[in-house]
Amino acid sequence: MLDNGISKYPIKNDSVFCSFPGMDHLYLRLAWSYLEPGEGKFEWHYIDDVVDKYVPKGYGISFRISCSETGTYPNSVGEEVAGVQYATPGWVRKAGAKGTIVKTRSGTRTWVPVWDDPVFLEKLDHFHKAFAERYDGKPWVRYVDIGSIGDWGEGHTSFTTQIPPTVPEIKANINIFLKNYRKSQLVCNDDLIAENKSDEDLKELLEFIAARGISLRDDSPLVDYYVQNYLKSWTISHPLFYDPLYLTRPVVFELQHYGSVKKDGNWLGKNGSGTIKKYGYSGAGIMRKAIETMHASYIGYHGYAEEWLADNPDLTKELVNLCGYWYFPVSVTFPIVLHRGENEITFVWLNKGVAPAYQAFDLVFRFQSENPESSFDVPAINSGNKNWLPGIRKTETYKIEIPEHVKTGSYIVKFTPDKK
Repeated sequence: MLDNGISKYPIKNDSVFCSFPGMDHLYLRLAWSYLEPGEGKFEWHYIDDVVDKYVPKGYGISFRISCSETGTYPNSVGEEVAGVQYATPGWVRKAGAKGTIVKTRSGTRTWVPVWDDPVFLEKLDHFHKAFAERYDGKPWVRYVDIGSIGDWGEGHTSFTTQIPPTVPEIKANINIFLKNYRKSQLVCNDDLIAENKSDEDLKELLEFIAARGISLRDDSPLVDYYVQNYLKSWTISHPLFYDPLYLTRPVVFELQHYGSVKKDGNWLGKNGSGTIKKYGYSGAGIMRKAIETMHASYIGYHGYAEEWLADNPDLTKELVNLCGYWYFPVSVTFPIVLHRGENEITFVWLNKGVAPAYQAFDLVFRFQSENPESSFDVPAINSGNKNWLPGIRKTETYKIEIPEHVKTGSYIVKFTPDKK
């Protein structure tokens, strides 16, 4: 929502949106020029209007604030001067930041900053300091996307200057986010560290983000070029990026614009189940394999909620269970008679998702008696779930303490997970 500007992908029907299976959060990508049209003068309402409406309904929010866009004022950027579009506010240029006016592949003229210009970095730092003071660490923030470099904040410049950002430029921008966002998960696009990079530079940048707890997202799955050239890895251009990264942080999958996937002929039939003849796979089949390859915890369809859900009602429910974790107790073993004091219960767990959870869950055991007054809970126990990896059966033995005051009798044993 609010992706590619302030008028793209609005939610047309809240009743459809609020019944969307597994909907976790809204992703907001806005040009910086909307939010700080004058130095130190902030227009937070673009974000706060969404937060105030949808966070109380139980949804989270993720952010990308971009500095280079290819669309036009007023729908894609917040400023236009003499026919030049500004995703980075024009006052940054007037303050002395160096940049280039570029004619984009879509025909617009846009100002692209020099990514490590000292004035640009100074003003960017001040903006993100204010942004972080307002939003960093809010319980509804899922992640903050490092989007200050590249076309649409994707880290590449394919549609503008076609000059790849350098390693020092990239690190300078990442360091601004590391400095200001101390609580929320940081994520960057895979193109930021990979596009037109040497093997040496790519390795350096991947190690740089991994060591600092930053995760990755891929905005290219099912882009037609990637379908044609990366089908062996299910349109994921750098499949090795995500293993072992996914073991410690959530990975983000963002489908190519859903309308474009359909237009390209890569999504056929209900639930995307129609086979694409020239490839021998269905669009949904490629998407499933891409999610598995990336071990994605968050997946986005990059389109209008109503359109996606009408086209893909069954696939939506399936993918909700595929992404992230999905824990099943395969078996539970315990003595038929338990005694007061310490006892053992052994579980075999199976994770049918593609990733682990990144927070620990406790298990709460409830012993339910026919006499409600005799029912009791035992203290919460760490389930060990952070080690339950996809497709692997994991045995856990739990020691539970039956209180001395418990009455002898027959009990039904129940258990439930609880976030720590």
